[in-house]
Amino acid sequence: MASRPDPRAGRRLLAAWLVGLFAASALRDLGLLAGAALLALLLFRHGLWRNLRRTARSVVPVTVGLSLASLAFLRLSAGAWPPLEPFAALALRAAVMGFATFSVLDRVDLLRALAPFPTLSRLLVVTLAQIHALRLVATESRDGLRSRLPRRPGALDLVRNAGGITAVLFTLAARNARDVADAMKSRGF
Repeated sequence: MASRPDPRAGRRLLAAWLVGLFAASALRDLGLLAGAALLALLLFRHGLWRNLRRTARSVVPVTVGLSLASLAFLRLSAGAWPPLEPFAALALRAAVMGFATFSVLDRVDLLRALAPFPTLSRLLVVTLAQIHALRLVATESRDGLRSRLPRRPGALDLVRNAGGITAVLFTLAARNARDVADAMKSRGF
């Protein structure tokens, strides 16, 4: 049976992670960002492929999609293609920060590491509860859409149904936040 991570080591790793994210957010040069990516890959070799897959699934598509949308908008509004380096730097910076975040979260027991800080612990619990509730609604929405269509839903189907689902997600998130806040108040927080 594996031993539980030391909360003090977790707090140190979280502090180093915050400093690293702050430093990475200031990088704009592609060479420096590539160096930061190599450093992150070397530092977080344990679980490398799992965290690279997580980053490729969650961070890269959003960043690349937003970069392409911004690039297209600038092309339409200015009439010329803007330089690509800032967009590449944005995508690489987001990927490095996402990979580092997933790698740190693999190594830290957040509840134990944040135990001496009650406000942060409560914020973590509320955040995790919201994520869980939103994930359930998204899963149920996807399953409901699949059950109503004779074929597998495509991207256009998902976009058409996104408005109603988004309203439900926001309503559920507000209700869950209110329930958690009421429960915390009743316990004296």
